Amino acid sequence: MKPVIAVSAQTAVTTNEFYGEQTLTSLYDMYVGAIKAAGALPVVLAHSDPADVPELLERFDGLLIPGGGDIDPAAYGEEKVADTLYGIRPDADAFEIALVLEAARRNLPMLGICRGLQIVNVALGGTLHQDLPEHKKDLMGRAFAGHYRTNVVQGTRLHNVVRRDEIVVNSLHHQGIKELGDALRIGATATDGVVESIESSDPAWDMLAVQWHPECLRKDDAKALFGWLADAAALRVTRVDVRLLTESVEVIAMNHRKAAAAS
Repeated sequence: MKPVIAVSAQTAVTTNEFYGEQTLTSLYDMYVGAIKAAGALPVVLAHSDPADVPELLERFDGLLIPGGGDIDPAAYGEEKVADTLYGIRPDADAFEIALVLEAARRNLPMLGICRGLQIVNVALGGTLHQDLPEHKKDLMGRAFAGHYRTNVVQGTRLHNVVRRDEIVVNSLHHQGIKELGDALRIGATATDGVVESIESSDPAWDMLAVQWHPECLRKDDAKALFGWLADAAALRVTRVDVRLLTESVEVIAMNHRKAAAAS
């Protein structure tokens, strides 16, 4: 049975000649293709009431939070200080923060990408640089080419996945981690010191998040990230199946003992 990965939807405001201005709930097909190529089944989650998140994640084996708009600075206790913020949706922030916290509670395998890394950091008490001007030079036309050298920390999950001390990634962001959230550790940094990957410091929670966009890249180390998520989710499926089978056997044994005692 293939593991099922929940992917938080992206949103965009569009104008339609029939309906006027509308908010579109969607997801770039590159995410879908990368998850399917890794052997898992993607299901897109429309943004919902954060209170519904525990019930939602009950149905899935893994979680991916993709790229998207900027996070409202209010979510990490700051006022807006940069004029370059875009795509702010406080409702989306609240929903995805709830996803991260519930995934952590359940030890649900999780991969965060770009905004996803930032959401993880904010959810766990960290803060962001609202604008990194030096990264803007790479925003246009570079999504499908690795062009930015990143140093991988030995002994981390990321290092175990990519099996290299240095990788070349794409830089498509203008924000980054300022203060690291709780129970997180750095997995990689750019040559200028910007945090490029974080992960859970708890060995029980398989969580990785990267600042770059591996779904755009065709490199082996980019594909390996989705393979890691699919494998971790598949292992969770196996553990759940074993637990359910064990519980069923225990119930059957208990019923036999009761029947024997009654006779």
